[in-house]
Amino acid sequence: MRLSPGSPGPAALFQLLGAIATLGLLWASGVLGPIGMVLAMLAPFPAAYVQMRQGLAAGMGVVLLASAMMWLIDGSGGALLYFVQFGFASLLLPRLLLKGQSWDRAIAATALVATLISLSLLFVYAQDAGTPVEQVVTGYIQGELVKVNEFYQQADLTPAQSEELKALTAGTADYLLAAYPSLILVANATLLLLVVILLARFSQGYYRIPGSPLYLWKVPELLIWGVILGGFGVFFAVGLPQRLSVNLLTLLLPVYFLQGMAVVAHFFRRRETAPFLRVLGYLLLVIVNPLPAIVTGIGIFDMWLDFRNPKVKKT
Repeated sequence: MRLSPGSPGPAALFQLLGAIATLGLLWASGVLGPIGMVLAMLAPFPAAYVQMRQGLAAGMGVVLLASAMMWLIDGSGGALLYFVQFGFASLLLPRLLLKGQSWDRAIAATALVATLISLSLLFVYAQDAGTPVEQVVTGYIQGELVKVNEFYQQADLTPAQSEELKALTAGTADYLLAAYPSLILVANATLLLLVVILLARFSQGYYRIPGSPLYLWKVPELLIWGVILGGFGVFFAVGLPQRLSVNLLTLLLPVYFLQGMAVVAHFFRRRETAPFLRVLGYLLLVIVNPLPAIVTGIGIFDMWLDFRNPKVKKT
């Protein structure tokens, strides 16, 4: 039997199933290790999908039910953390899509608002604790890097490898501290992009995702000046200008990585690559070094070379 959207019965069932699915995804993050963390990133999807199918009230019902369940399981702190990290975005993103905003603009707007909320709460927490914001962030970063070091210590590294790891984590800590505002925004945008991909995959004709398909998507040309200025600032500036440049590059390079993936999607489509091989190819391009850097370079140079529409030499 196929549920028809809009009727009260299916709406209530959608809300209940959406809340249960949300809790399942959040539960996975604490049980399944790295795989569970990936699944937790999909926590906004159930409420977003229900809103796309049944409307804003149904989506809000999922978020309220999930928040109430989190309150019972993990107290008010757990419920607030869920809403800030996932609940708010799972309401705003589909709302913008249903109003006709293209998927890239909807992601950008939702990620920006969610990041401002997160940074505001971070500031309030730091003020309440009587601690500078940077000290709070530094403490969190150092705690996470300690966990990474403990994990690698179990791998019986040689003394030389241990020293390399210490140097790497020290450099990583400096970068994370300098770029944490933009990293939060990039993390939110990445999460929302995954949600949009799933929404498109499970639409089944009930709704559509506005905007260009990935294989046609392009970055506005003016953004290349941000990359150029950011690169100069990172290498030649000091102090605050250098920090601003680091944040600018942290924001823009993932955008050009996505454009590089759009070029890859174009070639996959032109060659009629099987869906399984496409998924495998995308995964390899994301996780295998140095492929992400190569894809980002393709995205940057696509503005000049136009890989999807190469010029044919006339003889």
